[in-house]
Amino acid sequence: MNANKWLGMGLLCVSVGTLGGCYKHSYTVGRGGNTGGDPTKSYWQSHWLFGLIGESDVDVKTTCPSGNATIKDRWSFLNSIVTALVGVIYAPTTVEVYCGEGKTASLHLSPEQLRRIAVAPETMAWANEVSSVKAAELAAAIETYRATHKNLAASQSKSAF
Repeated sequence: MNANKWLGMGLLCVSVGTLGGCYKHSYTVGRGGNTGGDPTKSYWQSHWLFGLIGESDVDVKTTCPSGNATIKDRWSFLNSIVTALVGVIYAPTTVEVYCGEGKTASLHLSPEQLRRIAVAPETMAWANEVSSVKAAELAAAIETYRATHKNLAASQSKSAF
């Protein structure tokens, strides 16, 4: 290669690297993730027509069961070189997902335990604080339960004596 071609390749790399350093986004989900260490997952996200059309979404729940994550989406120097070589048709970005602390919990209640919670006065007070519509739905469900189980409750109390 002659000197002009080397100079041209060098200018291309410098200009692509300079342009590539401008694109960086960070998203926090829940309480965020620990960005001090290595990412839990790192991959290239495909974009088309110089990044105008994206290919897919990041599924945080699959990667971070706690629901706490920090997602960094950036256009790295390597992404810039690929974009420059392929042209503006394909422009990948590097996505890094950092998971945060947190545990998931599972709670299993019997139908009787759920009924006790639903009919408790504290539950109705809490439902009224959250949403008057949801409180009305809860009140209607309790009334429907009491009406449909009225005969069952009466027969159970008679058999207890």
